[in-house]
Amino acid sequence: MEDQLFQLIRTTIDDGTCLAFLGAGASASYQDPDGNEVPGLPVGSQLAKTIAERCGYCNGSPTDLARVTEYFLYTKSGNRNQLVQELQEHLPPCDPRPIHTVLAQLQQIRIAISSNYDDLLEQEVRRYQRPLTRHVHNPKNSRTGHFEGPIEEHEFAGGRLVLHKMHGTLEEPDSVVVTQSDYIRYLTQLTDPDRGIPDYFRKTWLPRRHLLFLGYSLNDWNFQVIWEGLLSKQAGSRVGNKSYALVKDASAFDQDYWSSRNVTVIEEDLTDFAVRLADVYDLEIPSLGIARR
Repeated sequence: MEDQLFQLIRTTIDDGTCLAFLGAGASASYQDPDGNEVPGLPVGSQLAKTIAERCGYCNGSPTDLARVTEYFLYTKSGNRNQLVQELQEHLPPCDPRPIHTVLAQLQQIRIAISSNYDDLLEQEVRRYQRPLTRHVHNPKNSRTGHFEGPIEEHEFAGGRLVLHKMHGTLEEPDSVVVTQSDYIRYLTQLTDPDRGIPDYFRKTWLPRRHLLFLGYSLNDWNFQVIWEGLLSKQAGSRVGNKSYALVKDASAFDQDYWSSRNVTVIEEDLTDFAVRLADVYDLEIPSLGIARR
């Protein structure tokens, strides 16, 4: 990452306007200082392939998790418990990644949104004894859009982090948004005051902050849903803050396309980015042998 781009991101962190958006890549495997791969959770395409093999999927690309899980659900006569069990089997507990460790210590980042089903960030936030307010979107809850927690800046005293789990969590099986139908329902209910994303998140926090996408593929369904559902109107008007997406192997087209939508695409490894943040803010990453100065 160029120093100028890193400085732009650092400025948003320092002034408290950076909102971290965590995708599946944030929980994926990474390399330790010796170059060994530390296993992590599979990204969407990997998880889709595994489930596709289990259910004999034959309805298009086996890397499309939303379509594959929809097919799996169909083959199980709509038994959602079996789908959740399948997800739990292939998303087993693992240790937090360096990016989780850094975010948990970086108290200037006060709001995070995740489309992941794991609790790796929560584990690190608790380990560093940082106050946490967690809001889980649950389609089965008729009042899931109501948020009871800190809203004004002074309410974040003590380094509190607000984490919104936009697609649910495996701890609450009914909350998981994963199939094609789940995403359609999620989008149609997005602005519903009772069943959608809390109004304060959508109308106030997102427009006021710079979004930092971590662990998303630009072609990922989750990224597309976030963009079309939450950000397109804001960016389409050419009003609003610049967003940043840290990705690997972005094509020239992707960079131009998203740049036109006020998203700066940066090719950067998340672990390298975490190490750079740790150096600048004097944070530790025990898993990489990095201690505070």
